[in-house]
Amino acid sequence: MFHKTKAYLVHVLTGLGIFLSFFSIISILSENLLFALIFLLIALFIDVVDGSLARQFEVKKHVPNLDGRMLDSIIDFINFVFIPCIILYEFDYLPEPFNIILPLLILGVSIYSFSSIKVYTKEHLYVGFPSIWNVLIIYLTILSLSDMENLYVLVFFLILKIIPIKVLHPMRYENHKIKNIIIVLFLIPTTFVLLLNSLNIQFLIELKSYFLFMWYLFNLYFIILTIIINIKFSTYKNFLK
Repeated sequence: MFHKTKAYLVHVLTGLGIFLSFFSIISILSENLLFALIFLLIALFIDVVDGSLARQFEVKKHVPNLDGRMLDSIIDFINFVFIPCIILYEFDYLPEPFNIILPLLILGVSIYSFSSIKVYTKEHLYVGFPSIWNVLIIYLTILSLSDMENLYVLVFFLILKIIPIKVLHPMRYENHKIKNIIIVLFLIPTTFVLLLNSLNIQFLIELKSYFLFMWYLFNLYFIILTIIINIKFSTYKNFLK
């Protein structure tokens, strides 16, 4: 009974993401970008930890009548794709008419990406850039780029979605797994501090340069690791030929 309770609590944790979706949308309607992004960031944290908890507490075994992956996918599409597209339109991240065109392209590509059975490999790598548009929106906010620069960045990542590069899942990719998890768990609060300061909420402002340095360092680590993974896969593929 205790194991089943823990398994159900993991599903409850995952389900909290839909309430965060609701509050993020309410914040958008209230023209409060800060809270809209904060709710998405909290939802991202839940998404980062709930999968590991589900495996640890053997949720599939103890609650076989609920499909946790389906639950997670529904919430992820709303928080990772749909709400970020609304934010792109509502808060002038893009020049007209791309504030409508690009969100539509992102929605169209992402919905097929989410439904593809070949988007995820047995090594826990995404094929093509994953649909983490929530992360990109938060990053663009921190970087404070112009609308044209935002356009170039988003088009670049949209192209990466249809190119079969390999991108690691930091919580599941076996190589350096513990290190990857630790870095992600430090990256999220670091991002939170920088997000607050980018939207004129002075929080730990005296340490902003240190947070920014660590933020760049953490992201550079994952970029380099992704490049190494793709070089290894390319080398292995050529070897098989």
